Amino acid sequence: VGSTITYSFKVKNTGNVTLTNVSVSDPLVGLSAITPASVASLAPGAETTFTATYTVTQADVNAGKIDNTATAKGTPPNGPDVTDTDDETVPFTRTPGIELTKTASAGPHAVGSTITYSFKVKNTGNVTLSNVTVSDPLAGLSVIAPASVASLAPGAETTFTATYTVTQTDVNNGKIDNTATAKGTPPSGPNVTDTDDETVPLAQTPSIDLTKTASAGTHVVGRVITYSFKVKNTGNVTLTN
Repeated sequence: VGSTITYSFKVKNTGNVTLTNVSVSDPLVGLSAITPASVASLAPGAETTFTATYTVTQADVNAGKIDNTATAKGTPPNGPDVTDTDDETVPFTRTPGIELTKTASAGPHAVGSTITYSFKVKNTGNVTLSNVTVSDPLAGLSVIAPASVASLAPGAETTFTATYTVTQTDVNNGKIDNTATAKGTPPSGPNVTDTDDETVPLAQTPSIDLTKTASAGTHVVGRVITYSFKVKNTGNVTLTN
C-alpha cells in the first residue's frame, strides 16, 4: 500500500503504412495521465513508449491483484483507426494476521470483586479484516462488548471488554486462569485467529478460630457439664475435613 507502480505501454506499428495521432488509453481508476498524450506519427516497424503511474491502495492488496486493460489506437492514411489491447496483472501477496492481548484490571481481588478484562486486538497482516470478534469460555463472564467490529485495517487496533465477579471457588483455587480467542475474516481464505491467556492470582489466607465454653451453673459431683466448641473460619478460603 502506497507503492508507486510505473506502467509502460510500448506501441509498435505492425502495418505497412504510417499511423498518425497514436495514443494509449487505460480505464484504471487512479492512474495518472498517460504521457505523452499522443504521438503525431509512427512509421511502419517503429515503436514508441507511453508511461503512467499508479499508487497502490488497500483495496488493491485486499483484492490480491491489480488487473486492467489498456488500448492503443492509431489513425492510418485512410480507413478506420486501428487498435490493440493488452492487459497487465500486478499480483500482491496477502498475509492476513491477528494478535490478541488480554489483560485484567489490577487487584487485589476478593470474593465479590469485579474484574474488568480488556481484549486488545491488532491487525498484524496486510489485508483488511472483517467481522472481528473475541470469545472467552470463562463461565460467569459478562457479554463481551462490542459483539464484533465490522472492519479492521492493517496495523489498526481495537479493544473489547468484559467483566467478571470473583467467586469463592476462584479464591479456593488461588487464581482465575482462562484463555480468550480473537478471530477475523480476511478478503479470501480461512479466518485468522490468535489466543491469549490471563491469570489473575488470588491471595489465600486460611485461618481458623476456636472458642470453647462450658454450660453455666454450679457444678457438683454427678452433674453433667456441656462443652461447646464454636469453630469459625476466619480466613478467605473454604476449609474441609
